[in-house]
Amino acid sequence: MKKLSLVLGMFLFLCGSVIAQRTITGTVTDDVGEPLIGASILVKGSTTGTVTDIDGSYSIDVPTGDQVLEVSYTGYATREVNTSASNVLDIILSEGLELDEVVVTGLGIKREKKALGYGVSTIGKDAITGKQESDVARILRGKATGVDITQTSGMAGTGTNVIIRGYSSITGSNQPLFVIDGVPFNTDTNSDGGFGGGSATASSRFLDLDPNSIAEVSILKGLSATVLYGEAGRNGVVLVTTKNGSAGADAKKGLEVSVSQSLAQTEISNIPDYQNTFGNGFNAGFGWFFSNWGAAFDDLNPSSYGADYQGEKNGQVLITHPLDQNQYYDDFGDTYRGAEYPYQPYESVENFFDKGLISNTSLSIQSSLGDNSSISATYSYLSDESFLPDLDNDRGASNFIKKHNFGLGAQTTLSNGIRIKGSFNFVDSDRRTPITGTAFGGDGQG
Repeated sequence: MKKLSLVLGMFLFLCGSVIAQRTITGTVTDDVGEPLIGASILVKGSTTGTVTDIDGSYSIDVPTGDQVLEVSYTGYATREVNTSASNVLDIILSEGLELDEVVVTGLGIKREKKALGYGVSTIGKDAITGKQESDVARILRGKATGVDITQTSGMAGTGTNVIIRGYSSITGSNQPLFVIDGVPFNTDTNSDGGFGGGSATASSRFLDLDPNSIAEVSILKGLSATVLYGEAGRNGVVLVTTKNGSAGADAKKGLEVSVSQSLAQTEISNIPDYQNTFGNGFNAGFGWFFSNWGAAFDDLNPSSYGADYQGEKNGQVLITHPLDQNQYYDDFGDTYRGAEYPYQPYESVENFFDKGLISNTSLSIQSSLGDNSSISATYSYLSDESFLPDLDNDRGASNFIKKHNFGLGAQTTLSNGIRIKGSFNFVDSDRRTPITGTAFGGDGQG
């Protein structure tokens, strides 16, 4: 009798479960009635779901009562449908793209990212604004696959090499084409001096851009992506859209003013190991040059030092004091004239460097002028003083870049639908850098 009661109870429970559910059927189509194959239908708040078949049809069991179906499909806006109205629900989805699914392509044309036949990496302003770098290219490091970004030096105001998908030329340039608001931009790195003159560090005009004025950066990697730019785009294209170049994007917001101020400190993280066998000079002979192949520190031969030989004391050669040179007479006079200086290695490189300071102040104004027009203006001042100290007490740090950026942008849409837009950018920069590379006989005065 107990077994019969148990079986009867289980039977009634299963019947109750079946009665507590109902089946919803229907189709999922787009705006023009085309069936959407593989659209997802999910009972909201549960794990129960299904997908549409080749005809866009679906069938799903849902609990009784008011339930909500979440219907989604790639490239279309997700829709929620209440099941209380009927057991047959035909659902229409509208196309809807997320902002990051639309990218800027060649000549500033916007396209759906999934429809492109080449690789595009897009970096928004949130990943750029506020970063403490004088060169925008350095901010892009690690933010785009297949793009190798290296700076030519740690000095302030030095250039940056950008290589997209590897080197393509042995003797020619491998730098991509940079396009700012639709205008090609020269970013070739330039050396301030050759091998004989000190080989000062290289820089590029990409330094003129202000990170706080950038709205978006798109990196086009494929050959088909660069065909519109011809030979100039053979190494890839970096498209930069500034806030002035995209004036009007937020016109409905009315007047919008933003101010930012950032400070950052820089310092030397490590220094290389220096050899302690030879001093300044060439060919085993002492000289006041930026070269460390002079006389050996244990060389006691007077002829190895020429006129700078001041004698010997306790097995240690004495030479002319470093500040006993004509270029220092105005600052030190006779203070070090005739002074003796031990010719030996000095472990004081780590004490030479100071702490650097980067300061960036930025102001941005955007405003609408009616329903169809808008304007924008940006201004910024950047001061980047590196970790090199002031050696002549005249202009601050020995290495710095200071620049003022000012930009204007405007756009309007005519009654016939034609859109007119334009932008203007002005940069005033001051840069100072010492010799950092190898040189033949460089004396530090180049």
